[in-house]
Amino acid sequence: MVQVLEFQQRKCSVIFDLSCNLARVLEFCTREIPQAFLTGADTNLRRLTELVVFILNHITSAADAEFFDLSLRRHGQYPEKVNRGMILAPLAGIILNLLDASAQTECKKKQNDVVGVFASMDCLDTVHCGFQYLLEYNWAGSFRGDAYLAKLAELEQFLRLLISRTRSWEVKTAAYSNEIDGDDGMCCICYACEADSRFVPCSHTSCFGCITRHLLNCQRCFFCNATVVEVVRMDAKTG
Repeated sequence: MVQVLEFQQRKCSVIFDLSCNLARVLEFCTREIPQAFLTGADTNLRRLTELVVFILNHITSAADAEFFDLSLRRHGQYPEKVNRGMILAPLAGIILNLLDASAQTECKKKQNDVVGVFASMDCLDTVHCGFQYLLEYNWAGSFRGDAYLAKLAELEQFLRLLISRTRSWEVKTAAYSNEIDGDDGMCCICYACEADSRFVPCSHTSCFGCITRHLLNCQRCFFCNATVVEVVRMDAKTG
């Protein structure tokens, strides 16, 4: 039993080390070639954002910080050698590098919107929680001085912008939903059939034919870009 636990701990430690190294490579890329993420199609930026959110979600979902650290620390290693800061630092660096590059780019109209891409993620609560965790994390062992405080201020400003953009998006979505609720019950995609299908979890509607064809190529809602988990057929009498 002890050998199995030691093996599992070594495996977790190796995976964590690889993840940290990958995050550092991506941090380097965003510093040296940020335009690979800021110009052209936003695919690279969106994939990078999904990775950052995924890691933050797993880091913050482990409520017991001591258990998290101990599960990764190899025998004989000191706490400062293995901790969450090892992967949080490059994540913060990735975000700050992109923000700095965005601010320095002359032609901002043609570049991808970093805040907008983060705000478009399905799990906004997770995103906000992750960034709040970054701000509240004890960075004393990793960073010191005025430069550290300036970076924290940048992250805090980014979180404020993200929350503001999210609220604006929610207001627009709610207004659009009200417009949909007040229509004549026809599918606003084809305008030929009744809107008899509701999407879960966003609750937007269309006819069953339109959403079925759409889901063959894309799993996101027509209207709000949320991931469609389920399509519910609505009874014409109950709506």
